[in-house]
Amino acid sequence: MKDLKRVSEVLIWSGNYRKLAEWYQDKLGLKVIEELNHPDDTGIAMRIGESYFWVGKHSGVRGKNKDPYRIMINIEVDSVSGTYKKLKRRGVKFIADPFKAPTFDKYFATFCDLDGNVLQLIGDK
Repeated sequence: MKDLKRVSEVLIWSGNYRKLAEWYQDKLGLKVIEELNHPDDTGIAMRIGESYFWVGKHSGVRGKNKDPYRIMINIEVDSVSGTYKKLKRRGVKFIADPFKAPTFDKYFATFCDLDGNVLQLIGDK
């Protein structure tokens, strides 16, 4: 459908949004661009490249992600192995070390955030 232009933002809901947002700032080096403290809209906005990345409070979310593999967030990088090494030094726990994609010429490395959400690096070796 040509009406759909792009994914405008990624939203992650958390029972402890502040702690999770701090993890993204500390481990991935994301910078806060906005913070909302409204009773019906509370969270912290950051950017990953051109993408708006939101970590917020949601009344229906408690504890860690119980189904972490349902959705994965891929983050494009120039060098998967280089970024992997930097993030490992920052204490990021990987669940899959860098590996080549089986069907095309890209590499991946997979890790989880504090709530158990799964993210992947994707790019050249």
